[in-house]
Amino acid sequence: MKYRDLIKEIGEGRIASAYLFEGEEDYLKEEALRKLREILIFPGYEDFDCEDFSCRDTSISHLLELVNTFPFRGKRRLVIARDMDECLPAYGKAMVEYLDHPMPSTCLVGLGRKFNRKTKFYRSFEERGKIVSFYPLRDEEVIDWIRGRVKKEGKKISPQAGIYLQERVGNDLRSLRGEIEKLVLFSHPKAFIEKEDVENLVGKGTGPDIFDLTKAIRERRVPAALLSLSQLLDRGEKPTRIHALIAREIKILLRLKEKGGRTTPDEACSIIFPAKGHYTRFYWDIARSYIQASKEFTREELINGYHRLVEAELSIKTGREDQGRALEKMILDFLVREDIRSGEQLSYP
Repeated sequence: MKYRDLIKEIGEGRIASAYLFEGEEDYLKEEALRKLREILIFPGYEDFDCEDFSCRDTSISHLLELVNTFPFRGKRRLVIARDMDECLPAYGKAMVEYLDHPMPSTCLVGLGRKFNRKTKFYRSFEERGKIVSFYPLRDEEVIDWIRGRVKKEGKKISPQAGIYLQERVGNDLRSLRGEIEKLVLFSHPKAFIEKEDVENLVGKGTGPDIFDLTKAIRERRVPAALLSLSQLLDRGEKPTRIHALIAREIKILLRLKEKGGRTTPDEACSIIFPAKGHYTRFYWDIARSYIQASKEFTREELINGYHRLVEAELSIKTGREDQGRALEKMILDFLVREDIRSGEQLSYP
């Protein structure tokens, strides 16, 4: 069985009493485990009804005790036994005996990279449980995975954009997930991600993207913000686009600040993503980071920052000042705290 088949069965409520996860694609294993947790474990009872451990640190007697324990809340328990391939044959006989009479209320998942398919242990999982193979996806499978991941966040992505993203980032699913999260955020409120969106965010060369710059500004990390700005300009990013996204950050932070620190993640989402009606955990996590960031600035700092944005925009459009220098000066003036600024004179190279 492959990952996709497993997810389909889980979604249909067909969950086996025991699984053996084999192969090298650890990210998909974690995705499958997350799905099992969502389906099997009652919210808030993860510490009681979900056991997650390495077989290297757990005796077989303790494992048997865990799989034979009744659930505290709900109908099922989930027992995740990692590194099981490293603990054979010590675990082998006991696992074979357990699989003959598994605990009906327990879902056991054994994980490992490679198992000997000729052993009785392996055949027992084949006959009485389910074996799921997790191996690195081929290029076309990665592109399908990208499409599915984007769809999960409520958007669509063009075939050209999916192919370009895979070519730029590669087949590492964890890295791809990070880039997709950025795309979802910065393509808002567009419902369709195109190749140009990927080029603008991921870039055509190496180095940071605009997401790194705006995040550094939001978190008030001056050196990181200036370094990202310099590298983006060297890469050929348009100063007007950089300015527009910095302006968006400051506007969001100011609106959150005006809420007086009582903003919920859902309320913050309506400010950050005004065209979207339903918000998933992904959007709530982003909203929480903005709420926290708004507490790092005073209302006066945010208003002054917006005024400096207007000045920088005038300098950029009229050519009164070097565009990169105008942006750098604006970032320094906005991020450096007043008490530090008054203590030492700022100089702009």
